[in-house]
Amino acid sequence: MAHTRNPQSPYHHSITPAAAPSFGWIYVAAVGVACLLVAGCGGVQSDATATLTPLYSINGKSVELKDGILEGEDGTVSLLISAPGDLDGDASSDQATILVLNSRGSGVFYYLNVLLNDGNGALRLAGEAFLGDRIKLDFMDIYRAGSVSPLTGVPIHQDDYGQLVVAYYTHGRNQAYAENPEVYVTRHWKVDDGKLVAVEDY
Repeated sequence: MAHTRNPQSPYHHSITPAAAPSFGWIYVAAVGVACLLVAGCGGVQSDATATLTPLYSINGKSVELKDGILEGEDGTVSLLISAPGDLDGDASSDQATILVLNSRGSGVFYYLNVLLNDGNGALRLAGEAFLGDRIKLDFMDIYRAGSVSPLTGVPIHQDDYGQLVVAYYTHGRNQAYAENPEVYVTRHWKVDDGKLVAVEDY
């Protein structure tokens, strides 16, 4: 569930996240765009696909970063932040990552990717989520034993271990994107049967 807060107030209110932008992704083999698909270009990688070099996803299209960046005709993809943690309860270190697509004009789009460890160090994509356009990240965390909520200061209950939280500022409905985003949002996810799912009742 997404929440908003007034930076001067501890109270949170539900909002609906903005829809992901719709635009084509142009593959450029010379800069290492990976398109590992079940039946040709246009789909996400197979669940069975695992790699020691992580394959990320933007709008369902697999991309491979080189030194944390990818230059393409649609813009530049870069890795903003990664957080390790056990997301599926198998005691291995999985990965949550935020990617930034700078489209050189139409927006700067942020995407969450979650990759699961197969137990041998290889990572496969469990899912992606669109976070917004020109957001300002506050924090990202994977709850575990000893975790304390940065928002409330309360220890995280063990039933919530393995949940992923991303907190950030986004633009209000009447805000221009040239302005600093003012609406504070917290969103939670978990991994269920190997897939990333939003936690709507957190």
